[in-house]
Amino acid sequence: MGKLLALLAVLSLGQIIAGERIVNCYWGTWANYRAGNGKFDVSNIDPSLCTHLSYSFFGINNNGDIQSLDTWLDYDLGFIRQAVGLKSRNPNLKVLAVIGGWNEGSVKYSSMAGDWNKRRNFINSALNLLRNNGFDGLDLDWEYPNQRGGNWADRSNFVTLLRELKEAFAPYRYELGIAVGAGESIASSSYEIANIAQQVDFINVMTYDFAMASDGKTGFNAPQWAVEDSINYWLSQGAPAHKLVLGVGTYGRSFQLSNPSQNWPGAPCRGVGNAGAYTGDGGYLGYNEICQYNWHTVFDNNNAAPYAYSGDQWVSYDNVLSVQWKMDFALRKNLGGAMVWSLETDDYRGLCGETYPLLKTINRKLRW
Repeated sequence: MGKLLALLAVLSLGQIIAGERIVNCYWGTWANYRAGNGKFDVSNIDPSLCTHLSYSFFGINNNGDIQSLDTWLDYDLGFIRQAVGLKSRNPNLKVLAVIGGWNEGSVKYSSMAGDWNKRRNFINSALNLLRNNGFDGLDLDWEYPNQRGGNWADRSNFVTLLRELKEAFAPYRYELGIAVGAGESIASSSYEIANIAQQVDFINVMTYDFAMASDGKTGFNAPQWAVEDSINYWLSQGAPAHKLVLGVGTYGRSFQLSNPSQNWPGAPCRGVGNAGAYTGDGGYLGYNEICQYNWHTVFDNNNAAPYAYSGDQWVSYDNVLSVQWKMDFALRKNLGGAMVWSLETDDYRGLCGETYPLLKTINRKLRW
């Protein structure tokens, strides 16, 4: 009887841990401006599929103050208010304000992190942003310390900034997360991993963008080996498993083949693939675009990832099967959860079958 009770206790603990895993849903709010079935607004969000909704992006000015990057959308259209309002449908949902992103660059963040007065401005404006709008926390996406115009001092200054944010947030129980470059080459240059891990509630590891057309050849956006190597590196450098959140891209990187008859991984490419009807950027296709293409599709078991091609167009992406493999890895490593970049490129309308197939796959593995 005692052994049975002990077994039940272990099983219950496993269910609790599984239930507490994060599913962090990044949302690029500019998708509101996309055409046709690519248009995405708050009404398209299913808050039951997310533990966290990461509202992207806010920026900063040269003094370190946080600022809206689209005041008409954020405030006049009421996107922030509507996003926070989703908590009425899922009371456990945490809505986070995301600061930074690739387009914000690194220079302003390097200057802010290294200057006491600018850090004060940043922290005070963060508190005001969260309090005034009902956010539950902040996600800092500085891409990247000590890169893109930054300097070596960014590494230690980033730790200082996060420590001061943590202290300022504590009385309000605001959550603090960061989004980080995944691979060893970026992470070793940008972060004091063990030190930043002590200051934050979770670390969103951007385990994608491992191949680009600028490489001169086709490659996988998020091959399993690169994902595993990245997570293992973060673990080896002192990041606790329960704070690591595995990134899943709901998009693919596309390429224009140099020779359409050479359509395998590693084949020469002459540039980025054609822009999609929704996303409108060369070299980048949403899963909601890819799944509608009648291209020849191959699942590469060695990389646990699919690719597809038609004529001189080639794309690598994630599908339900590759996401399942990634979630199995996250479970084996007992990671804190998974995140998606981003909601508006999953098949949220169900144009190819069920709605949100990739996000639902994550939930089935980690939460349900």
